[in-house]
Amino acid sequence: MLEVIEYFLSIMAKKKQIERGQPKVYEILISLRGTEPLVWRKVLIHEFVDLSDLHMLIQMVMGWENRHLYSFTINEQKFTDEDSALEMNQNEAEGVSLNEVLGDSKQFSYTYDFGDGWQHQLEITKVLDHDARMQYPACIGGENACPPEDCGGPAGFNNLKTVLAGKDSPEKNDLLAWVGGYYNPSTFDPNFVNKHLLWADDF
Repeated sequence: MLEVIEYFLSIMAKKKQIERGQPKVYEILISLRGTEPLVWRKVLIHEFVDLSDLHMLIQMVMGWENRHLYSFTINEQKFTDEDSALEMNQNEAEGVSLNEVLGDSKQFSYTYDFGDGWQHQLEITKVLDHDARMQYPACIGGENACPPEDCGGPAGFNNLKTVLAGKDSPEKNDLLAWVGGYYNPSTFDPNFVNKHLLWADDF
């Protein structure tokens, strides 16, 4: 989480200018496939957001820790970080704005951690006018906690929740220690997320 916060602090130095006319704002629903109950978030972001920045926004609002590789799939094109693009035969995410590659599409996907295979479905639910009174990006909704990193994908996550909700056992004690002593899968507070997003001035 510290790495993600430090990244957003660094964005203040970039200061992407909003004076490119009046940019549109995408309301995006992010759904984590394979989770039940569904882990989801809803965010507001300018249409010209760089894909590398969108990656970090997803990390922040979902609750990931940016430990693993990622990839966007948008209109059958794939985008990832600069260091991995050549090796993975994908396009670089940095320097590519979402509205450039989205076209008329309303849905695209984001994969995080190719080992655990977390698949996120992103859907643009509204296109809004920029509101000068708003701070962008913003998280305006969501439910349920992000799975712990390296928990084994949807199947491992379901097993973790079952064990933690069950009777005391050596396995439960081990898992509790592994998640840091406490984990409530039903918690999510968008205010906590937005407190950190405030540091991302002119994102």
